Amino acid sequence: MKKAWGQVRSKMFAIIAFTGTSTFLMGCLALAVLNVVIRRESANVVKKQIEMLVQEGESRLVVDRGQLEIRRGTLTIPLGPELARRLSAVSGTEVTPVSPKPFRVHPTNRLLRTFEGNFIPGVTHPTGVVLTVHNLQTGALEDWIAYTVRASYANTFHDLAQLGTQRANWVWLLAALAFTVLLLDASGAWICFRLGSDIASAIDDLSHGARQIAGGNFAWRTRERSGQLGDLVQSFNQMSVSLERLRQEEAELQVAHTVQNYLFPRIMPALPGVTVSGETTAARMIGGDLYDFFSLGENEIGILCADVSGKGIPAALMMANLQALARARFSAAPPAEFVKLLNKQLAGRFGDNRYATLFWGEYNTHTAVLTYVNAGHPAPILIHPGGEIERLDADGFPVGMFAGARYSAKSTNLLPGSRLVIFTDGLTDAQNAAAEEFGEDRLIELCRRATDANGFIQAVAEWSAGTEQFDDTTVIVVDVAP
Repeated sequence: MKKAWGQVRSKMFAIIAFTGTSTFLMGCLALAVLNVVIRRESANVVKKQIEMLVQEGESRLVVDRGQLEIRRGTLTIPLGPELARRLSAVSGTEVTPVSPKPFRVHPTNRLLRTFEGNFIPGVTHPTGVVLTVHNLQTGALEDWIAYTVRASYANTFHDLAQLGTQRANWVWLLAALAFTVLLLDASGAWICFRLGSDIASAIDDLSHGARQIAGGNFAWRTRERSGQLGDLVQSFNQMSVSLERLRQEEAELQVAHTVQNYLFPRIMPALPGVTVSGETTAARMIGGDLYDFFSLGENEIGILCADVSGKGIPAALMMANLQALARARFSAAPPAEFVKLLNKQLAGRFGDNRYATLFWGEYNTHTAVLTYVNAGHPAPILIHPGGEIERLDADGFPVGMFAGARYSAKSTNLLPGSRLVIFTDGLTDAQNAAAEEFGEDRLIELCRRATDANGFIQAVAEWSAGTEQFDDTTVIVVDVAP
């Protein structure tokens, strides 16, 4: 956000600077043009008065040995102070006589003097009245300066407004339009500045709020505003509320995760000549896989592995209920009857579309017999001492699907040197970055070399590194010593 605002800020600054500069330059240009018109017009008025005097008596302007005169036959009128007073009275401007001198453009400082004398409003330098006269010595026409005039802005503008046979309203209209344009331009610059200031303030507030949230302060709220910026700020504050709520939910999920961990066996069962291990990882904070061990006597244990449909909180609640029912309903009932009771209790409790695949096994170390019921669960892998592989296939519906479902038990031998691997489908369905599943073949190969349940979980984690775990994974390994 800070980077984006930096880009927007520079563009807005360029717009405001361009608008303000153009307004200032337009104003300066208008004043310079007006100043040139007024100064030249003031000098031209005096010049016209002198030319009228010359034309009335068929006179002529001459310069005789450096003196400017109006000659009418034998009559001579010098261009001096007396004529200057008369011209001042007629023209309404301050006409000052000067020592007559030829009008020439001096090459030194010509540009600077031109600007200072004509284009800068308010300068005190008078404007010279340039007259074309006959030089009696050379007989040539020359330009001479006899008077200077101090410009009268008010009189000149008044004279311009009365050009023609009637009042020239276009002058006033032009002045009004020019003022309106300047006013609109200045208003645009002011609006840009105010808008830029509001946007800058809003973005700064949002940037500060973003830094607060990035630092973990989800209770931060940005100051409310109006307009579209207010909608943006309101959306930002709503995001803060959502993030604060998510953090609270995450904290609650972390507590639920801790509580769920206590539901799994914290100490593996100890049987003579048998090593039992179990591990589970949830796809989310909490999961729906379950494994547990039941003590059936000094030399016999019950093994429960279940996979509840779905993930997250609903699956975790059903998983906890299934475990509670298993421990509450467990008795000396045969395996098939035990699973039947669980199914009857779960059916419809969590809705019609909730069920769990389940494997229940009872292993006696004296007889080396495993009696089991597979209710829709992935077939566990039993590796016999000679390396033969036996799959303990399912022959019943998942529990909770049909209330009246019946189940039957099967038996197999776990002789010394055997290994039994019970797992959920999250293990075989795990995918790598190329979308390849871990699969049954890799699992069977892993069954021969993994040391315990944790080895299975690590192998699957390495296989799916860089991808998101999309299902809960549980493994139970029962090793019978040779």
